[in-house]
Formats: sequence, C-alpha cells, structure tokens
Amino acid sequence: MGEELRSQVEKIVRISDAEWEAFQGILKPKKLKRHELFLEQEQVCRHMAYIVKGYVRFYFLVGGEEVTKEFSFEGSFCGSYASFISGNPSRFNVKAMEDLSLLIFTRPHLMEVVDRYPALAKFVLFSVENLFVRKENREASFLLDSPEEKYEKLLSEQKEMLQRVPLKYIASYLGLSAETLSRIRARHR
Repeated sequence: MGEELRSQVEKIVRISDAEWEAFQGILKPKKLKRHELFLEQEQVCRHMAYIVKGYVRFYFLVGGEEVTKEFSFEGSFCGSYASFISGNPSRFNVKAMEDLSLLIFTRPHLMEVVDRYPALAKFVLFSVENLFVRKENREASFLLDSPEEKYEKLLSEQKEMLQRVPLKYIASYLGLSAETLSRIRARHR
C-alpha cells in the first residue's frame, strides 16, 4: 500500500524499511465517489489524505456561490491544514471531482511517527514548505497578474488541470468569469 507515496518520500529523504513500515502503519485507505465531500466547511479536519488516484476541489461557499480555492491531484495531499493543526473548523469544502483513492492519517498518528523518525519529520517539513511557497506564489499571481498572465501560467505550469477540470471551476480558481476565460482561451488557439 502506498508505494507511490514511498517513492515520493524517497525523492526527498532516504528512509529505512522500518521507517516506512511505521509511516505506512498510520495510513488507512479510503475511497470516495465523485462529488462526495472529503471535508465539509465548518467541520474540523480530523484527517489529512494523500491522493493515490483522482483529484479534489477546495472551495468556499460565499453567499450561496461556490468559489474555488485550489485543486489537488494524484501525488499530493488534501484537507485543511489549518483546521488539522488547530482543531478549529475548516472554512472550506474539499470535494472529490473524480472517484478517489486516498491514504488518510490523523494528526496524533503523524506526530507520533515524526517524533520517532527524523527522516519522516524532514519529509513533512519539506511538504509544508512546498505548500507555503505554492500558496505565496498563487497569492502574488492572484493579486498582481492580469487575467491573460494567470491563464498563461496555468498553461505552462499546470496543463493537466486544463485537461481534467471543468472550465467553470478553472474560471473561479483564476478569479475570472467564465466568459472572460472563454475569450482568453480563444486567443490561445
């Protein structure tokens, strides 16, 4: 179980079989059908998940409208990290956009293995640092880039998203109307 995850961990840090067995011991498989919620807004995030297959959409409900925050695909993690570490309710939903295969884990179990195994602590730190950098770059792009520049970055950095995600969600993610995104896409054909 989770050989893709082990491969990902070992790109960052070497781990022994004993370390992997301890980490694997906290992971529980979970499946969700398309459109099922992994996390509902106002719930506390008790589990984070590694995505083995499928993808999720993170979104806020604002005045009855869904505003897309982010997407996570295979080989990445999902959940509300802020809720997971603080115990406060999540401010957003996490929904399966395709049938999902996940490996879930709790905070107490994660803390137990990172306390015992420095290599796993290093992997978690690296993962959190990458998340922080990604979020900072997204925030800067959202505030500073033109609609055209946002789309061009998506084309160059996250082409898979354009192939798998419905355009209405991509428009929301970019902070654009569906019509504006359609005009920009037409200019790129």
